Amino acid sequence: MADLKKFALWVGLAVAGAVVTVWVPDTYSWILAQFKPTPTIKIDFQATNACGGGSLTDLKRHFDNQSVRLEWGADRLVICDPDDLQTNAVNIAGDIARKFPGCLDYRSESLRLMRASAAVCSMGSRNIFICDGEKGSVSPGLTALGSQSMPVTECLAATLQKFGFE
Repeated sequence: MADLKKFALWVGLAVAGAVVTVWVPDTYSWILAQFKPTPTIKIDFQATNACGGGSLTDLKRHFDNQSVRLEWGADRLVICDPDDLQTNAVNIAGDIARKFPGCLDYRSESLRLMRASAAVCSMGSRNIFICDGEKGSVSPGLTALGSQSMPVTECLAATLQKFGFE
């Protein structure tokens, strides 16, 4: 009987030792990661004569291993806005869509271009789209999402000049 109690004690100590050496360091690392600040990303949309700085094509590198799909032309969208955006790699897609709801819709890990919105226009045959940041800050509702096959209206010459495009 004493040998059985001694054996159970050793088994219990071995299990406790395994828990302490495996789970405690992992739990400690996880807790530290929760309090570690995520690096801030500053996105400058360069509203004057350099709208290309806001191209979502350039922002794709910030999406964690392409975890966010850019759809319906969002990968060719140039955002023209005088204010920059402070965000982080985890929240970048949602933050951009919240800042420009008239230009982008974000849901289900997908960032879609609002193809029927008055804040979005097309640069014609170049297959590049422009988001007017000021107009895009107001949500026109989901009807402005349009459909993937819907053509985006062409930009007026005044809009192109306003943002420095020829």
